[in-house]
Amino acid sequence: MILDDKLKNKEIIVLDGGVGTEIARFGGAMHDAAWCAVATKTQPEIVRQVHEAYIHAGADVITTNTFATCRHVLEAANLADETVSIITRSVELAREAITNVAPSRPIAIAGSMANTIAYIPGTYKPDPEYAPTAEEEESDYREMAQTLAKAGVDFILMEMMTDIERASRATKAALNTGLPVWVGISCSLSDDGAVVARNVQADDPSGQVDKSLLRKPMPLEPIIDAMIALNPQVVGIMHSSIEATQAGLDILLKRWNGPVMIYPETGPPHFSGPDVFAAQCRRWVEEGVQIIGGCCDTTVEHIRTMVNDLPDAVGERSTSPQETAPRPAIPEPIGL
Repeated sequence: MILDDKLKNKEIIVLDGGVGTEIARFGGAMHDAAWCAVATKTQPEIVRQVHEAYIHAGADVITTNTFATCRHVLEAANLADETVSIITRSVELAREAITNVAPSRPIAIAGSMANTIAYIPGTYKPDPEYAPTAEEEESDYREMAQTLAKAGVDFILMEMMTDIERASRATKAALNTGLPVWVGISCSLSDDGAVVARNVQADDPSGQVDKSLLRKPMPLEPIIDAMIALNPQVVGIMHSSIEATQAGLDILLKRWNGPVMIYPETGPPHFSGPDVFAAQCRRWVEEGVQIIGGCCDTTVEHIRTMVNDLPDAVGERSTSPQETAPRPAIPEPIGL
C-alpha cells in the first residue's frame, strides 16, 4: 500500500473532498435513488475530471465514485445487472485520472463503500420495493467489496457508518478482501448536546419527516467500539457538521490509538467556506489528526485552500503554505 510509509511516519495524508456533490457541480447527472453512481456510466469524463481536479489540488487519496453502487441501490435505477461493470469502471476512472495528471506521484485510490439504500424519490425514506433482506444485503456487500478489490483499489473506505449491525456487516465484507479498511463514522449533536449516531432520515429534504423512521438516537460510543473491535487500519469521523465532528473526535481519541481521519461535510445547514474549513482542518492536524479532507459540498477549492494552510507534519503548528500542483482549470458551477 502506497500510504504505509506515511502512516508509519505520522505524515499528513490529504483526502479529497465531496465526490458526488462535485460531480453534480461539474454538471454530472444525478439520480434520486443511486445519487451520483449513474455518472460513471453516462458521463465518465466528468467523474474523471473531478478526480483530476482533486489531484491538482494536492490530494494524496482520491475516492471512487462508488458510494451508491451496491446492487440493491442500483436496482432502483434499473442498473442492477451492471453493478460489477459500474464499480469496475469507477475504479478505472480514478486510475486514469492519476495517469493523466500525476503519473509519478504516489496517489492512493480509496474504494468507497456505504450501507446506503434506495430512497423514495425526493425523500430519505427507504423504498420498500428495493429493501434487501439481511442475506441479500450481506451478499451485495460481499460482491461490492470483492469487485473493488479485483479492480485494484488500494484500500476500502467505509463511509457513513451509523449503526452497529449493518455497519459491521458491510465492514466485515470489506475486511474479507484482505485490503486495508478505513472506517468513517457519522454523528450528530442532539438537542441536549449528546453526541449520537447520525440519522439521515432527520435530514429529509421533503420536509415531511416520517417519525417511524427516526430511531432513538444511539450514543456514538458503542458504534465506535464495535468498529474498533473489527480491527480496521484507520478510524475517523466523516459526513458530519464541523461542530459534531469535533465532538465525535473528542470521543474517538479516548477510545482509539491508531491513525485518525477527519472529513466533515461543509454544506447546509452549517455552511463552511474554504477559509473556515481550512482553518479548522489545520487545528485538527495540529491536535494529532493524520488524515484530513472533506465530504459533501466540500469542493476542490476547499481542498486546495486546506493544503496550502496545513502544517508540515501531524501535531506541528503551521509555518508556511506547502507547494501544490498547478491550479487546474475548473468549470463554473452548474445550476448554482
